Amino acid sequence: MPPETALFLPPGVVPPAQAAPAAAGGPPFDRDFFETTLPQAIKSFCTQVVCESPIVELYTVDGARHFVKAISGVSDTWVALHTQREDHDHDIQVFLPYGTIFRVEVHPEEDDGQRRLGFLAIMADEGE
Repeated sequence: MPPETALFLPPGVVPPAQAAPAAAGGPPFDRDFFETTLPQAIKSFCTQVVCESPIVELYTVDGARHFVKAISGVSDTWVALHTQREDHDHDIQVFLPYGTIFRVEVHPEEDDGQRRLGFLAIMADEGE
């Protein structure tokens, strides 16, 4: 007796090919995200709310929070970011593997104390 799950098809009928299992995706934040998606998302966000210098915060799996001023460079495995910390007046360049980034937030400028932390690309585009 055939198993209960057996399916008998008429001659000439071919069962649909089974879809290959989806390949495990890479990290959600990748080269394309930093080259295209994030700059466009920031511009779009700033057309919806008032923000002269949006604050872009990036969080990594080690618990660090980075205030992103600009994207300095990208590769297929990492992104270089021009960042600044709330407690330092000087800028920092950090290189982060994509797999360590778990959240990116965009906020309108909240107060004068955070003005220096704003994302530079938007400020440069305002003069166009």
